[in-house]
Amino acid sequence: MREFSSFLVALLSAGCLSSLSESAEIFSRSPLWSSGTTFSGGDGVARFIDMDRDGDLDLVTCAPSPMHWVIYRNEGGKLEKKPFWESAETTDCDHIDVLDFNKDGWMDLTATHESHCTLYFNKSGKFNTSPDWETAFIADANQIFFRDYDKDGDPDMLMAAGRSVYGVGILENKTGTPSRTITQKLGFEEYCETAIFADYDGDGDLDVLAGYCRTGKIVVYLNRNGDFDSGAVVYEDSERPWTQRIYWEDLDKDGEPELFCAKGPWGGAAASVRLVKREGSPKLKVVWKSSPRSAFHGFAFGDVDNDGDVDLVAADWGGGGQRGVYLYLSEKGKLADTASWSARTSAPAHEVVLGDIDRDGDLDVAVGCQDQVHVYENVTVRKGERRGER
Repeated sequence: MREFSSFLVALLSAGCLSSLSESAEIFSRSPLWSSGTTFSGGDGVARFIDMDRDGDLDLVTCAPSPMHWVIYRNEGGKLEKKPFWESAETTDCDHIDVLDFNKDGWMDLTATHESHCTLYFNKSGKFNTSPDWETAFIADANQIFFRDYDKDGDPDMLMAAGRSVYGVGILENKTGTPSRTITQKLGFEEYCETAIFADYDGDGDLDVLAGYCRTGKIVVYLNRNGDFDSGAVVYEDSERPWTQRIYWEDLDKDGEPELFCAKGPWGGAAASVRLVKREGSPKLKVVWKSSPRSAFHGFAFGDVDNDGDVDLVAADWGGGGQRGVYLYLSEKGKLADTASWSARTSAPAHEVVLGDIDRDGDLDVAVGCQDQVHVYENVTVRKGERRGER
């Protein structure tokens, strides 16, 4: 018994607790693939894109010396070791998003930097090394988000920013690309970390939800025929104010999406939260919290265990020494209080994304870290297992 106790203590001290849980083998315990750099060229980026429309998910990230964007080709379910596309030199590679911006059937790239925002058009499987569009002002953009808020058929750009914008700006699309300057500035002159388009009031129009880091406010700007009101605070946490990303997701599939706030890390370790509307009120209340030691920067949502429920995966920058990637399983819309699987990453984890990279029928996970990208394999389909079958 003493030998077993010593063995258990050794496992716990080595950070192997996740290997003891029933759900530990949903993802592999070590990365399936890593980019292998010691510095990513930014805080850490990971996005999947089928750049060449061959059915395989390629991987977008960033690289240093000098800073630039790179894409690794996926050949037959395996990522290559060297990138097959590299952008020209740019400034700090903060975030990148993937969407078919011009609706030609090819996935494009949009990016944020400390100094500006850019757009790279996919030209039948090829990108130029320089961006096809960029903002015409110094934009300390923390997040950009695209939706057709004015219903004219083109995606418009929403930007959450620090200096010199200090708030939320809309760059309307009237010519096939967004305006190079802000066309509509929303209220609350304050450093803004995250903003998204979402139909908050359920009237069919896309409103704006924004997270302000210094005061911990979540503000909703209602869309009235393409114009937005002055905004209303629907949630506030001044004690742990720093919300890195917000997500509008209907996890319990009841037709009423919930707001997820990834909180930390630059405001200190803080529990991330899931918020729902109070009955008879537009205000939000907390229905789920992560560990108070966590410092999540980003989330990804998907059914990772193939049980029909949407689960949550989180990237932790390192609050309380917990840097890494964490999985919270969902059962009929109820999110687990503790992580069912986790992996400590080689550096602080900035963002996370899900996709079937090996085309075996389940969702794998990629996490962008300050040093490199790691991909963890989902083994539930390969082993023929589902949660509850053991």
